[in-house]
Amino acid sequence: MIRTLLATTALATLISTGAFAQSTTTPAPATAPSVQEPAAAVPVPRAEGNIVTNIIGESVYNGTGDDAENIGKVSDVVFDKDGMAKSVVIGVGGFLGVGTKNVAFDYDKLQWAEKNGDRWLVAQTTKDELKAHPEFDSKPYGPAPAPATSTDAAAPKTPAATDTAQAPAAAPAEPVKRADGNLATNIIGKTVYNGTGDDAQNIGSVNDIVLSKEGKAESLVIGVGGFLGLGAKNVTYDFNKAQWAEKNGDRWLVAQTTKEALQAQPDFNRKAYDPAPATTASNAPAATAPAATTAPATAPTGKTAEAPAATTAPDQTQTAAIDKSTLTAMPVGEIKASDLKGTTVYGANDAKVGEIGDVVLTPDKKTDAVIVNVGGFLGIGTKEVAVGLDNLKFMTDKNGKKYLYTTFTKEQLEAQPAYDKGSYAEKRDQQRLVVK
Repeated sequence: MIRTLLATTALATLISTGAFAQSTTTPAPATAPSVQEPAAAVPVPRAEGNIVTNIIGESVYNGTGDDAENIGKVSDVVFDKDGMAKSVVIGVGGFLGVGTKNVAFDYDKLQWAEKNGDRWLVAQTTKDELKAHPEFDSKPYGPAPAPATSTDAAAPKTPAATDTAQAPAAAPAEPVKRADGNLATNIIGKTVYNGTGDDAQNIGSVNDIVLSKEGKAESLVIGVGGFLGLGAKNVTYDFNKAQWAEKNGDRWLVAQTTKEALQAQPDFNRKAYDPAPATTASNAPAATAPAATTAPATAPTGKTAEAPAATTAPDQTQTAAIDKSTLTAMPVGEIKASDLKGTTVYGANDAKVGEIGDVVLTPDKKTDAVIVNVGGFLGIGTKEVAVGLDNLKFMTDKNGKKYLYTTFTKEQLEAQPAYDKGSYAEKRDQQRLVVK
């Protein structure tokens, strides 16, 4: 029998396994189209809110002055029981020189600022304050144990996130106290079902969470293309209507919907949430409003997203707010493998597609490929693509910051098999994408 384990409305009280999954997409043709999109494209209206994947992975700076420092990256967003984003989790260990340390920083105090033509995510804080900050503990947000099998199908009277203490893995002295909210990473990647009966179907997985300009979780973005027998299709589903249920000892994320309803829904357009182009170079913050009030833009070395459509033909000397005419080409042979990590990667029409997260070395310690994190650009969870060094074009600015230019389209990156460390040596030809 099934026992529903949900609060009646608020998905923010969800408790999940935290497992990650990616939506299935139909491979696109391997070759890039030889012509560009029409120059006079219709501009994409800007959305007032945010999407979580434009925040997670972003580099955070402690100011906008010339002495501003990169303090770490956002690894998660913390929601309260009502679905409001209350903080972001930032990994600051490297900045503090203490190994791994994650701290929670007030979401409303984050700022998007503009400096030298780039957008920076800013947390006004000091090294001493970060040292004094307690380590963020994610255990209270972990999945609660499934109760014993019951024939009671009624929803509990109290939210699921608060009615059960988490089962300790190694029997600690004190049980972990349940948190009233949830983490974004406990939701993104979860498989979604359209019911709990024996005929319930897997309709896709959560690819993102849409936030209002105040930081309220409004909807889930679910990849349902495979369920509908289509290519990639993402639809939104009301955050407060999603439910957690239990079936056969497993936790199911349930969206009560039908194939007809999903087919009728428009495809979710994440471009409306992509970074708006920076206007003019400035050393002062562009605004003092928190991150929730503006659509986020890319931090210098953070996760990136596709540039919004332009109303005129793209200027081939510009990359977002970067003037390519000021950059200097770098021969691949002059770049050390250790220097490649963090390099921002651009694709067709100079759209930002991700950044280099790692490198693959040959047995004789030469760089064979760079691993580019492209998930956010594709509107999905994490996806790593191995790109061979053949014909790559690296550029550097006067400060030594590196940029990688490719010709890859979103369709090519979607179709490319993800990099897998365990099978790369055997399947190198399939997993290694090469610029033609």
